[in-house]
Amino acid sequence: MLNKVPVFVAVLLLGCFTSTLRAAPSEIYLLRHAEKLTSKDKDPQLSPCGVAQAQAMAKLIPGSLATIYHSGYQRTRQTAQQIGLTQPSAKIDLYNAADLAHLVTRIQQQDAAVLVVGHSNTTPELVYLLSKLAAPVMTEQDYGVVYQLKQSEQGYSLFSFSIKQPSICLSSKT
Repeated sequence: MLNKVPVFVAVLLLGCFTSTLRAAPSEIYLLRHAEKLTSKDKDPQLSPCGVAQAQAMAKLIPGSLATIYHSGYQRTRQTAQQIGLTQPSAKIDLYNAADLAHLVTRIQQQDAAVLVVGHSNTTPELVYLLSKLAAPVMTEQDYGVVYQLKQSEQGYSLFSFSIKQPSICLSSKT
């Protein structure tokens, strides 16, 4: 009986370690919301250009997402909804942009690909919190970039993909 206890403990610990390895998603996508309307409103909606950008960004995300997270602002929710149209099995879920540590914990407990629609200040911070990689620099005018954290044995690698700006965006700038 005494010999079986150490074996049981070893198997139990190995099971915990294995489940920890599987817990974090192998792919995490992060992006800043699409272009918002110019407004004094603190919670503006997407502009027509922004809707087109969100649709274009959806095409840059291969495969199937389990969850699409968005902050409580209209522009992130609307971006998530546009991308969700191409991801019918994805759950669209709200997160608190003031508590990114909690969001990181939620993401790390998943074992399928996720997307986080954030802001110019939260997206770079999330890249760092999730991967410990240097965060991309984003300005208030940066729209249309999808960041991918792809997991390997060495940790996450960071890739970025940019959309070709939709014609509606180009014509609205002139």
